[in-house]
Amino acid sequence: MNQLKICTFKGLQNLSLYVARQQGFFTAQGLDIAITYTAGSQPQLAGLAREEYQLIQTAPDNVINVNNNPSVFGLNPDTAPHITMLLGGSVGPLSVYAQTGITTLDHLRGSVLGVDNPTSGFALVLRDILARNGLLLELDYTFTVAGGTSNRLDALKSGSVAATILYAPFDVQATQEGFNKLATSTDYYPAYASLATAGVQSWIEQHTDQVTSYISAYLQALRWIYDPAHALDVQAIMQNEPSLGLDASIASYSYTAFVNPKTGFGINAMLDDAGLQQVIDLRATYASSPVIDRDLAHYRDLRWYPW
Repeated sequence: MNQLKICTFKGLQNLSLYVARQQGFFTAQGLDIAITYTAGSQPQLAGLAREEYQLIQTAPDNVINVNNNPSVFGLNPDTAPHITMLLGGSVGPLSVYAQTGITTLDHLRGSVLGVDNPTSGFALVLRDILARNGLLLELDYTFTVAGGTSNRLDALKSGSVAATILYAPFDVQATQEGFNKLATSTDYYPAYASLATAGVQSWIEQHTDQVTSYISAYLQALRWIYDPAHALDVQAIMQNEPSLGLDASIASYSYTAFVNPKTGFGINAMLDDAGLQQVIDLRATYASSPVIDRDLAHYRDLRWYPW
């Protein structure tokens, strides 16, 4: 049995991992999967480079960013490994949520907003949405580091931030808590790639059997999730998985969002060209790096996908 360590953020994007582990799909492929959770993209990418784990689930923007500007993640540009994406997927739109007294984006003037990393992809989405509505970073509002999405919801609850950007199931939890949704990414972009499975290129090249086995089990889990006959079973997993712990109403909503044919995860976990291009466009607009490689082939390796 080969052990694979996977580092990810807490959230619904991990559903395929939980299903594949519980249903024995990983075991059938000879894999023992150990899942660890990160509080932010900087330690996640740095840990991957240090080989603390073999694969990560992260925002595609983080992969694009680390390959263009590794120093942002505390890595030496001369020795940082090349990191590549193997699978895609999305948990739906990214939404801006604010405190109950804030009802429009313009009300965020003078506020502190919570992000994972001020230079990360979701922060760039938030920054771009606000810019399209006449609000500029450092002039009209400021960012503070509040961690991954679950941590950002906690920051919203504690009142330490005026607003933040969330995805499922944390968006519906924010709604139930009475926070106001001010904007959604799908109102601005036809597509935005919000999730990828990635690893160090050299490790992938040396462990192709494990990589293909992992992808096979992962895709088998997605097909199982999307089968309507398993809808209630999937929702039960959502409720019983400690890292999610959703109640029945949120589990039902989350399942519907996950399998939505337009905004859901995607049964094939593909790396969408248009969605990745939107990520690159935003990074090129707001990144500190002077040059961003726009070639999608530089960031993904599809040789191991079972076409």
